Amino acid sequence: MASKTESFRTHHSDVRGLAARIEGLLDTAAIRADAGPAATVVRELFGKFGVHLAIEDATLYPRMIAHQDLHLRQAAERFQREMGDLSARFDEYRRRWPGPNAISCDPAGFVKETREMLSSLLRRIAREDRELYDLYDRAS
Repeated sequence: MASKTESFRTHHSDVRGLAARIEGLLDTAAIRADAGPAATVVRELFGKFGVHLAIEDATLYPRMIAHQDLHLRQAAERFQREMGDLSARFDEYRRRWPGPNAISCDPAGFVKETREMLSSLLRRIAREDRELYDLYDRAS
């Protein structure tokens, strides 16, 4: 039987795959020569993560916050609060690096900020998988 979080875990796996592809493109000299490939994969990540957040916010988190298990409710509320900061940082990153032109103006800055953003994002989804999703699956 599939867990209640299986599709969300699949989204996380997709995000990890995109992050790995982006990491493989984070070479300042290569980006200086052609920022297009990095911009394309980052745009894919924006789309995938944006959809994931929207579905999570509209369905999964409300279910967890309304759940009878107090520990799950408290964990979901804490994760949701923490996500607000990550979402704001992700949105700022998207505004700062909207495409190849912006990226090619400061390849070193793009590489640095992209690594920081990916690190935060990957830590977050790992915690959701390991802590929150496991808790929800056990409580359901």
